[in-house]
Amino acid sequence: MAEAFGTPPPPPPPKKSNAWLVALAVVFILCCCCVGTIGLLIAFGQDILNELGIYVLVPALTALF
Repeated sequence: MAEAFGTPPPPPPPKKSNAWLVALAVVFILCCCCVGTIGLLIAFGQDILNELGIYVLVPALTALF
């Protein structure tokens, strides 16, 4: 196929964003954040409550875990 000189090639078609892929990534990131928060709460929850002076919730936290 012969192409005329001086004419630019046609622009590439616009890329479509996959909405389901974006939604899956958001759900994955939120799940990772929740698991990380729960892990930090298990590891340091009692210490954080003691530092904040909330001694009433310490027995509830230890009973939960």
